[in-house]
Formats: sequence, C-alpha cells, structure tokens
Amino acid sequence: MINEPVTIVHDSFQEAWLEVVRNLIASQWELRNLVVQIRNPTIFDPRFNDRVDGFARAHNLLASKHVAYTIFPAGLYRNGSDATSVFRVYNRHNGLYERLHRRAKDWGTYFRRMTHYEAKDGTVVNQLGKIINAIRSRKTLSKAAYTVTIQKPGGETVRPLGGPCLNYLAVQAEPGHPPMLGLMAVYRNHDFLKRAYGNYRGLCQLIAFLAKEVGGVPGPLTCISSHAYVHRNRTALRAFVESM
Repeated sequence: MINEPVTIVHDSFQEAWLEVVRNLIASQWELRNLVVQIRNPTIFDPRFNDRVDGFARAHNLLASKHVAYTIFPAGLYRNGSDATSVFRVYNRHNGLYERLHRRAKDWGTYFRRMTHYEAKDGTVVNQLGKIINAIRSRKTLSKAAYTVTIQKPGGETVRPLGGPCLNYLAVQAEPGHPPMLGLMAVYRNHDFLKRAYGNYRGLCQLIAFLAKEVGGVPGPLTCISSHAYVHRNRTALRAFVESM
C-alpha cells in the first residue's frame, strides 16, 4: 500500500534514524513517502555511534563510517585539505576511489558521481566543484539553483537492484551573513538496517563540508525516501532499538 507521507523531524541524525526504525516496526517494516528532516547536521553522539557500530559488527554489517564514506570521505577533509585537494586526492589515478574500488564491479560511489560524473559523450563533470565555485563567485545567492544528479539515464533508472539508491541532491541556500546551506536528498530505496544510518551521517558531513567551503553555516538535511524498509535481522534490530 502506498501510504500518505510520514514526516519525522529531529535535531540529530541519530535520533531521527532511531525514530524511523520505530515507525518501521509499527508499519510491518515498510514505509513509502518518508520525509525526514535533521535540523542540526553537526550534532554527533560518539557513544550512540559506538552502540550502532557494535550492532553492525555483531551482524556482519558495514560500520557507519564506511557507508558514510561513499557520500563524503570525511577523513580526507579532516587533514586540513580544501575542496580542490579533496577532489584531486579522491579521483586521481590510484587515488582513494581507485584504491577502495579496484576490485569492485558495481557502479561506484556517490561521492565519485558528485565529483567525477562521466557523461555519455565522455566528458567528466565535477558537480560539487561547480556548485562551490558558483556560490563563491555570484553576487546573488540563489535559493534553489544548485543540484547534483547521481543516476545516469537509461538502465540505472529502471534497475531494481545494483544501481544507485540515492538519486538526487539539491543544495538549499539561505542568503545571510554568513549564508546557510542545507541539503535535500531523494532516495528511491532506503535500507534502514544496512545503509540509512551511515547515509544520514555522510550527508550531514557533506553539508558541513559545503558550508565551510563557501564561508557559510550548515543548515538542515531533508531526506525523502520513496521506499524505506528493513528486510533482514528484524528481531535483532527491534531488540536493539528497544534497548536505546
């Protein structure tokens, strides 16, 4: 059944994820049209994260850091780099992307598509770089002009499995001194056991990165999940959530 929109708003992505899972439990582990807003993407509770990562290890799931890295490689930026050096180190020959995905036969990573989008004609576009440069250089800050495409038209837009689940990003700008940058993300499928917590973490880090690069402050993350679900480890996840 395609339900009416379900809206969840929290200050932190961790509390937002927790409430979504509680809603999934009450809805037989599946929701459509889920809208989550995280007011402050900079809030991060290390103890909460340790518990989530402990659960992930116990059930052979990726740690949240590794999921988040597919969206934003925070470690590269913490070393004092700027946007240009992050893009270069990640995308250069034998850079971080190639080292992490040398043996992978999948479509890549979200950050790769954001910063090294390969069009059919062979051209490569750094979508994030263009957005940063546009905000820095324009006299007037547009509230809704800066977008990032993840999927490629054709096979990826009809593939049930094996393609990007994050489809689209919109950078939402609010003029001011300093300006505020938020983010809207649209997912076609969103697995709240394996991916969503790490996805939220990576998107929050991406907002902080963009805001810093343009001299702004981080604003809210709004994440729309067309289909949110949990297919496996339901009993264990229910027990974990009840313990939090």
